[in-house]
Amino acid sequence: MELPNVCLKLAHQGIRVIIAGLDMDFKGEPFGPIPRLMAIADFVTKVHAICMDCGDLALFSYRTVPDESLIVLGEKESYIPLCRTCYHKR
Repeated sequence: MELPNVCLKLAHQGIRVIIAGLDMDFKGEPFGPIPRLMAIADFVTKVHAICMDCGDLALFSYRTVPDESLIVLGEKESYIPLCRTCYHKR
């Protein structure tokens, strides 16, 4: 069973479900089940980092290593948060 269906089943049983995750991949495309989960959620809170280039709110996780795989595990050595403007400048 897919994650959104499991969450719906639990919610219908009266269980409070809390999910956290990235809604976009490093290319700025919808990532995994998170966009669907956001669509069916009762409440959505988006939390943003701070852009490493200009200090504005960051919406994107920019990958700094040359790897085209969808998922690359890493933190500061592999990704930096960027706002929309700075993301599209790179």
